[in-house]
Amino acid sequence: MNEKLSLLGGDPVRKQPFAPWPVFDDRERTALEDVLCSGNWGGSPSPNRKAAELAARFAAIHDTLFAIPTSSGTAALEVALKALGVGPGDEVIVPALTYHATAYAVVACMARPVFADVCLDTACIDPDSAARLITSRTRAIIPVHYGAAIADLDALAELARSRSLAIVEDCCEAVGAQWRGRGVGSYGALGCFSFQSLKSLTAGEGGMITTSDHVLAQRCQALINGRRRLGDDCAESLLGANYRITEWQCAVLLAQLERLPAQNELRWKHAERLRAALERIPGLTPTAADPRTTRPATYVWFFKVNASVLNVSRNLFALALMAEGIPCSIGDEPVFRSPLFPLESREYRTVCELAGAAPDRSACRCPVAERLYDHELLGLPHQCLLGEEQDLDDVITAIEKVAANARTLQRAKLGLLWRALERFWHEHEFLLPLEIVLERARCYRRCIDGHRAECRVHLLMKKAVDAMVR
Repeated sequence: MNEKLSLLGGDPVRKQPFAPWPVFDDRERTALEDVLCSGNWGGSPSPNRKAAELAARFAAIHDTLFAIPTSSGTAALEVALKALGVGPGDEVIVPALTYHATAYAVVACMARPVFADVCLDTACIDPDSAARLITSRTRAIIPVHYGAAIADLDALAELARSRSLAIVEDCCEAVGAQWRGRGVGSYGALGCFSFQSLKSLTAGEGGMITTSDHVLAQRCQALINGRRRLGDDCAESLLGANYRITEWQCAVLLAQLERLPAQNELRWKHAERLRAALERIPGLTPTAADPRTTRPATYVWFFKVNASVLNVSRNLFALALMAEGIPCSIGDEPVFRSPLFPLESREYRTVCELAGAAPDRSACRCPVAERLYDHELLGLPHQCLLGEEQDLDDVITAIEKVAANARTLQRAKLGLLWRALERFWHEHEFLLPLEIVLERARCYRRCIDGHRAECRVHLLMKKAVDAMVR
């Protein structure tokens, strides 16, 4: 394939957007009208009418006895840890590659997050790395099911059992997935889910906690509701808050839940076709597919770019792929490096002092996570996998085109590259959501070395961001 890359002045493979997200129809409208006419809109009593229905259906899908709706995935993680009694001076092991909310939830409990490295083939937490980090202060491990992969729940369950630790599964990116025929969120003491706007099951915001432990379920309910429910036999004094979900959100989620099985199946069908295509391209490697994952769920479909084989950096590959009309991202920055989780914050310094640890990066040794983020990992959002076969054809064609022209891309002169980049932003800046603009800005800033290039990136990104917010 010798077509000229769009980034260097050629025609892009794709000029139209992918399937819109979120998906909705009259089912959501009818459910919302039902809530409107009921006059019962909020989260009290907790769980309310639709919240109770949602909880029952969600627990059944994930093979747990209980599901407790809450206001967000972040709130779910915080409440789950507090229900386990995690508090000041404790430590909780989290993967370095995850959205910063996983670590924030630990800090919200006044405990110290300890960052474990990840597995090179899945980008999920490495059980061996986690084992090396266990101390007398460790209370729990939070494996994150990342992108389209499920963490090694067999190894983690054995580790937790042998060291008397709790597992809290972060399933925010894995709604509906199964491991060995059982739903994620059922292997740990608790599981936590997110219904944020971009997730594969969404109501804009919202979260869920799953468990089969009667006592933990009541503790979570009390923490979410700000008080013990009438009729509960949990006699503990718990300081809770209002983390309740509204009936509006539950109405939307009940309708969305009807589509989830078919959507997950379609995403995985297309993901497997994409996997087969990439395995034929030297220098591109999909993240591993574990046969123990018996019902997959895809949030971001990751693959790795080998710069030494392709003779082009992952960042420049991503830039060219986006110019071909294919949205992609480089994933989450290691939390301990992320500006969203400042190690110099008072809160983080305080939890480190309570745990007798230094509040700096000296203890954060996660070379695999940094390697994946800095050089290799590239992901496609789940919306790319929800369309027709022709949509997937475009994705595969674009990837093949960029890979085939990698040497030309690497030799491109800086001026030509910048003219192409400016043209791309001129055409697309009004079409992209702000969060995507900001995410891509981070990727672009790393694409080209040199102070002048860095300054030009900032100016270009400022122009795009200003266009989005004015």
